[in-house]
This record gives sequence, C-alpha cells and structure tokens, in this order.
Amino acid sequence: MRCSALFFEKSASRNWLVAVHQDLSIPVAERIEHPALQGWSVKEGQLYVRAPVEVLQQLIAVRIHLDACGAEDGPLRLVPGSHLQGLVTAEDAALARQQEIVCVAESGSALLMRPLLLHSCSKSSGKSQRRVLHFLFAPLELPLGLRWSDIV
Repeated sequence: MRCSALFFEKSASRNWLVAVHQDLSIPVAERIEHPALQGWSVKEGQLYVRAPVEVLQQLIAVRIHLDACGAEDGPLRLVPGSHLQGLVTAEDAALARQQEIVCVAESGSALLMRPLLLHSCSKSSGKSQRRVLHFLFAPLELPLGLRWSDIV
C-alpha cells in the first residue's frame, strides 16, 4: 500500500471554494506515453496524470480534521454513493448537488471517502481556521507502466 498526503488550511486569510468534482489525478514519478493516460499536469512541482477509472476505484482518501469544522467554516460537502457511478459528467455532477450532505466535523475526527465521490466545499463565512490532513492510500502496483512518485 502506498500513501500520499496533502495539508489544507482554510481561514479568514486563506479562503476558497471548490465546485463539485471527482478527484481524478494521481501523483506519478514520470510521464508515460499511453492512450489511456491523459490530462498531465504539474502541481507544486509534482507530476500528476488523470488515472484510469480502474485505478481510481482502488484508492481511498482519509481526511483527518485538526480543527473543528462547523457549517460556517466551509466544510466538505459530498454526494453519498456517487462514487459507484464511475466517471460523472459536469452536467450530472451539477444535478447531483441537490443530494449533497454537509460534513461538519469535530477536531480529531476522520472522514473516509473514495476519490470518485462527488464533493465540493464553500468558502468559510466564519473566523475560525480549518486544517485538514488528506491522505490518499493506493495499491503498490499501477497499470500501464506508471510508477508512484517517490514522495507518495
């Protein structure tokens, strides 16, 4: 099992919203030419590729809340069961927002989710901070000649 980690901090000075989406990219060590691999990008110096659905279905994310996150703190919103639908079009994702639930959390709590789960977050309207450690767990081996990045 491999793991990567991200740190999110939302506060009055660092505030953003994220439209409803699925997490479709994974960090990899190098670019491989293959028709199934598209959407190459670099984020903060790390190479990412849009992973095939078969890979994404094997991943699990664990979000650990370092701070309490109430409804006014820009919490994660998700559409239950949407990860079972495979890739979702932008139009279907927008329609699915009607089924979103808000995930408020206490400090120290954890949320487990599949990357294909439709999720979003709004801007914080409160004055507190929301810090989250986001771990992505994945199998050791990848298809199509891909290798996990050394930082994963």
